[in-house]
Amino acid sequence: MVSSTDNSISTRKAILHILDTNIDIPVISQKELELDGEIYNFLEKHLQKLLNDHNLKSAEFIGEVNEIRNICDKLNQNTQYFYQASIEIANKLFMILVKNVDIPSADLICCIFDYCNQPYFGILKLNYKTGFTHFVLQEQEGNVNTIIRHRTMLPTESQKIDECAFINLDDLSVKLIEKAYEINGEKEFYLSKLFLNCSTQLSDIEKIKIIEKAAKKVNKQFFDEDFDKPAKLKKAVAESFEETGSIQVDTIIEKVFENNIEVQNECIEEIKKAGLVEKNIPVPEKLAERKFRIHKIKTDTGIEINFPSSYYNDKEKIDFINNPDGTISIVIKNVGKIVNR
Repeated sequence: MVSSTDNSISTRKAILHILDTNIDIPVISQKELELDGEIYNFLEKHLQKLLNDHNLKSAEFIGEVNEIRNICDKLNQNTQYFYQASIEIANKLFMILVKNVDIPSADLICCIFDYCNQPYFGILKLNYKTGFTHFVLQEQEGNVNTIIRHRTMLPTESQKIDECAFINLDDLSVKLIEKAYEINGEKEFYLSKLFLNCSTQLSDIEKIKIIEKAAKKVNKQFFDEDFDKPAKLKKAVAESFEETGSIQVDTIIEKVFENNIEVQNECIEEIKKAGLVEKNIPVPEKLAERKFRIHKIKTDTGIEINFPSSYYNDKEKIDFINNPDGTISIVIKNVGKIVNR
């Protein structure tokens, strides 16, 4: 994520173009958006959420000739080029959408804004969402109000924008959030590969998912999906974050698969194969809190229990008892009060 103590956003320019593949050409706006109260607030709220999204990943333009990089370079030299830049961006993205039917149509917002005292060029792809709205039919008897399905609804302020790119105009570094769609029979991240032509790094959430997936695979392979390994993982990650403010990969794998060097090595190899080579992973506090503070389990009898990860192995709080018949008893201890939710 982009980080700074000064995270205020100041939007200088913005324009909206319509990229609806049901129409033969993009609908290009002839004027920039008027950044009045409602539009300005709409943009600012979405920019703030996107810049702090855990799916945001760093990227770098590649290739000796790179169209988007050249556009941003020109834009950095002269912001009056903004309108023409937005048209070139819209046309390039529209051609990709037309050639790949699985990529959804959208409205495209291009903007220039300042964040952390640095200038950014923002590309926000507002994928259409289906919703219902009223419609007034004019009939001989008078107005007839009905409900119709509207397929080109934009995300509201509280909803999430799925795809975006932010280019720092000073150093041309890239941050983006992208989704994979089917292209030539395979799922591809078209935003980075076809549109921006850039190499990407893993996002914070992708790094965590790699660790969880590797531990799950090894747990299934060696321990027949032993229920306590995921709990150990969450507790180890929570402890690592509390002690160091980061995830120390080797340390947590050692704690989860204690006394089994073969399994530890197998898990670390799985993590490397997935593209995560860092040994020490800084994780934002909010993400660590959301992903690892609480552990959730569900029994085959339909009972669900959520408990703090730190309670695992604390027999004064919760105890897992292996019965002689192969079943497991769960005893929750020292409860002072029960609240219905």
